[in-house]
Parts: sequence; structure tokens; C-alpha cells
Amino acid sequence: MTAKLLYRVLSGRTAVLYSPPSRRHKTSSSSINNALRSFSTATPSADHNDDDNNTKENGRLRVAIVGGGAAGMTTALHLSPLVAAGLIQGPIDVYEANNVKTSNKSRTSGHTISGTTTEGGKQLYSGSGALGRHIGVGIWSTAWWPFLRSLEKGYNDANKNRQSYKTLLKDLEACGSYVKDVGYRSPNGSWLVKSQLNASPYGIDDLLHGTTESNGSKSIDNDDPALLFVREKDLLSCLRNAIKIEQKMGTVKYNYGVKVESINAVNGNMGSLELHPTNGTDSTTTTTSPQYHLIIAADGLRSSLRSRYAGHQSIHATSLGIESSSQDDIENSLENHWEHTRGHREATKVENREYIVFRGNAPKLTAAAAGEDGSDSFQTWGCSKSMRFAAVPFRHADEDLEDDDEESNSGHYSQTDAFKERQKDEEVWFATINDPVFIDAYKNSNSTMDAEERKKLLIDAFGSWHNPVKTLIETTPAEDIMYEMALAHKHNASPVFDIKTIMDFERWKLNRKNKGNSCKVTPIIGPGPGPILVFIGDSMMTIDPVLAQGFTMAMESGASIARSIERALSNSPAYSPALLRHELGERQVRRERRLLHLLRSTELVQRLAQPNGFAIFARYFVRPLMKLCPDGIKQGVFNFMIRYSLGLTGGERDSGGKQ
Repeated sequence: MTAKLLYRVLSGRTAVLYSPPSRRHKTSSSSINNALRSFSTATPSADHNDDDNNTKENGRLRVAIVGGGAAGMTTALHLSPLVAAGLIQGPIDVYEANNVKTSNKSRTSGHTISGTTTEGGKQLYSGSGALGRHIGVGIWSTAWWPFLRSLEKGYNDANKNRQSYKTLLKDLEACGSYVKDVGYRSPNGSWLVKSQLNASPYGIDDLLHGTTESNGSKSIDNDDPALLFVREKDLLSCLRNAIKIEQKMGTVKYNYGVKVESINAVNGNMGSLELHPTNGTDSTTTTTSPQYHLIIAADGLRSSLRSRYAGHQSIHATSLGIESSSQDDIENSLENHWEHTRGHREATKVENREYIVFRGNAPKLTAAAAGEDGSDSFQTWGCSKSMRFAAVPFRHADEDLEDDDEESNSGHYSQTDAFKERQKDEEVWFATINDPVFIDAYKNSNSTMDAEERKKLLIDAFGSWHNPVKTLIETTPAEDIMYEMALAHKHNASPVFDIKTIMDFERWKLNRKNKGNSCKVTPIIGPGPGPILVFIGDSMMTIDPVLAQGFTMAMESGASIARSIERALSNSPAYSPALLRHELGERQVRRERRLLHLLRSTELVQRLAQPNGFAIFARYFVRPLMKLCPDGIKQGVFNFMIRYSLGLTGGERDSGGKQ
């Protein structure tokens, strides 16, 4: 199976992931198959819904984004030029459940953040949300290339020459550091493969100053992918700062302290969001948002919109599919032919990968503590219990970034001398293991295992590995070591073009529950299918955290959906639902192809790094063969795998590469 998977990666063969019945379901392996105001906490006032410009179909597309994390904010930034150009009705509304401002002003020490973790660093859910953690995370250059491309076009199109983009890119480079030396190792310290990443990529300063090289102009098109490491909290602070620049221009409105549970008030091609306050007021209060043509779900792994609306057109549900049922015979079709609930549940399933992920930031290693070859970035593969350990040295601020005040006209804190003079070098590390001791303690809410005991067991498990593995764990405070169960979606979620029919089905289920089998469907008032619902980032599909591409995929998705919307509106700013559905359908195929590249690469690395079921084969055949292979060949394969996993090989792509 591993050889077959490697052949598929190297040959560039692709397959379709999770889809409606008209497309294949299976792929190459089982695991792959598998008061509202800007930046303020309030819920919309009643008169907010009476704004004609916000609720009526006035010929321009109206967009809402659910989720104010990396995916949601990046999407809003990429859509802002379309608002400035008059192609989209402004502003773009972003809804975020967390009270971002209050949380940022009352930070806690270490990695624990109120509302996202429990005692000892245990995560209540995976992902950073809109708040972020202190842990270092990687962002590949495909995440920021679209911003650079837009600025390049800005020389001819003022709407694309965004100050928010320049500020964001400068902030990110100031808040993090690029990774250079990388490779895979064995527990005894021997290198299976070593290579180098691009540690001086084409960036904002090159664009603004016209940097050139001896072999010609430096550009994205001839640049190799780079990996930037920043703290989650700093990444999200930089994005929020860019969003605030757009808010002052009227293109974006970021509403926090508001949770979105469902879609309602469907009328024609529009619909509203049901909003619940999360800012300490009566949580039973609900309000209705303005109406939108397009709703973008960027609310992560546990997306409420995904769990409710995705997967109804499921191969598991029925051979008919939801679009096969007309309103005239919906009752008969639903009652007699559909296994709809079971199929929907399968399509939106979150899988427990049955291993624990530990994360920490350790102090920068001394030369003596690191040992020979110990200070480079590395990932070490164990031979049992899904054991894997990786470490990356990176530089960040010596204190938490504070978001700029809304009224401030100064630059972001990351651009000040005070910030630049107080930077800190650390080593971010993560470890995985499926030892039942850790898994049982994680699942058992009554477990007495504390942070110190957990750290000791972790040292016992990895203590015999090469330098500096044990040192990195030992020098990280026990309370600051985060741990969480590895979770992932079994399938990716496709766009939903038939919200009204799904709502009819939900009403039918409720009526049937209350009145028995002989019930009638009460159609929702108003013709039309309702708004389009699209999923991006982790709400589209959360995958195993193996190749450090979660944030990259989220940020790429924002650029991708903006390109599709721009194409749909390129001939006329008047909104055409059919044309946008077509463009979003084409986009889904491209994103599935990009996702499939990542899934195959992840699966291949997992089979080599966590060889459950064929540990002897990996230890005595695969890894010795890797060591014997000439370095030039190994480096070539390694570099190709990086590009393949980022969707930068083959023909048509939908990442940040060549368009």
C-alpha cells in the first residue's frame, strides 16, 4: 500500500474525495476516504435588519463570513478589493463567537487560555479559533503569495493595492522567522534525509523596493516555497490589525461575541443567520442578521453550519440525492426513499485518530544541550505506538502582542522599536503517541494524572531518543505543555446550493417526530433555493496535523474563494446565482485536488513515520534503504514532496502558486 501511495504521489495521479453520488467516493487509502459594530461585543439591533441596502437584492452580491479566525479574516481581506471595486455590496460581515477584545486584554500565562483549555493545558477542542495560543505554528508561502500577487496587480488596479496587505505582510515577517535546515531522523539520531528550505523568500520588501538577483528579477514565479513560524496569537493579532484597516475603509465589519447557529428567513436566493450573544448577556436571546446571498463557513472543526447543512447530498444517504426531489413530491421522497439522517451523519463525521498530540515552546538550546546536529529543525520517526517528535527553532516577541486600538493611527505594535528590541528565541516542539496511559487519562474526566506526572511519563517515553528531544521536554514547564486528542474529518464538505430544501427536510423530520409518520411538509415561505453556503479551512475538512499546513490551507481558501467570486462577477457586477454556483462548483474540484495532494502526502509520511502494522518492515527495510540512498536523490524526492503536498506540481492548481 505504501509503494502504491508513493507511486500515486510521484506520478501525480489524482482522485475525487467526498462528493455527491455523481462522483466517486473512494480514494487511494482508507484514512484519506475517511448593538453590532466593528470589533465590538454586541448583537444586532432590531433596526439593523431594516436597512434596505443590507436586505434587498439590489443587484450586488451580499456576503457573510461565519468565524473570525485565520480562515475567516483572510477571506474578508481577499474580498475587500471586490467591495472597493463595487462588485460586492459592502461591508463584508464577519461573525465571531469569541469576545476577542476582552480575551486579548486579559491574557493568561503559559499556553492556557480561558475558554479554550482546562487545567494543565488540555485542549477542549483542536484548533486556535480567533484567540490563538502561544504555541508556534508554521505557515507556508502559498498562504501569503496571493496578497503579494494582489499588490503586484495594484500597480494597474488601485483597488488591489491594499495598505492592509502591506501591513499584514510586514507584521508577519516581524513576528516570526523562516525555517532553513530540515530533515527526518531516526530515534538514535541518524538522519534519514536532510534538506534546506527557502529562508529568504520573495516578500513585501522585495516587491516594494524592486529587489533583483543576478539571474533576473526575483518574483513569486521563480521562488521556492518557504515556511514561516510564528506564534498563533501573533498570527491572529496581525490579521486582526489588517482587518481594522479595512474596517476604517468600510469594506469589512468584524462582529464578535455573536455565535451563529443556523440559517433562517430564506427568501429567494437570500437568507439570514440566527445569532446568539456570547458576551455574558442572556444567551437565550436570538436575533436575525441582515440577508445574504453567500454565507462562508469558516468556523472550524466543530462548525455548527457544517454539522447541520453539509453532507445531505450524500452517497451514503440515498441514490436519489437531495436535488432529485421536487417540492411537489418532497414528502413522498423523504418518507419512502431517504436514509437521510444516517448519510448526513456519516458525511459530517469527526474521527478520533486515537493518538495524543503534545505541544510546547522550550527555551532556546545551548550548543552543549543541543549536541551535534541538534539545533536544526527535524522530525524524528519512531517505530511503535505512533511515536513521532519534531522541533523547530523560531524567534518571536518577548511579550504578547496587543492589538492596535480602533482609533489608533499608529503602526502595528510589531513595527515598533520596543517590539524589535525584545524578541525571544525558542524551540517549538510537538510529539505524538498512542500509549493507552495517555489516551485513557485524556478521555477520563475523573483522571488524577496532573501535568507533572504527564510530563514525567512523556520523558520516560521519549527520553532515550537522540539529543535534544529529552532536553526540550524537560525545559518546558509542565503546565505549559498542551495536549489534545488528534481529531480529523472523515470527508470534506462540498458547497450547499439547496439550503431551502434541507430546511424543508428538517421541518419534515420535526413534524414526523411530533405527529407521527402521516405528516405533511410545510414549505418555507418564499420561492428560490436560498443562499449559497460554502465551507473553507477546517470547516471544509480538518486533517491530521502532520505536515504543518492547517493554517496554510485556511489562508489559501480565502484567496481561492475570492478568485471564484471575482470570475463570477467579471462581466457584470449584477449578481447571477447560476454563474456563482458554477464557479464555486469548479472551485470545489480544484480545492479537492489541492486537498488530495496534501492527504496523500500526509498518508505517506504517516505510514513511514508511524508504521503501525509493519514496524519491522519500516525499521529493517524502508529506513536502511533511505539511509543508503544518495543524498542528492533523497533531497530531490524530499523537495518534490514538499511542492506536491502544497499543490505546486502538475497542471491546474488552486493554491498560492502560479495562476
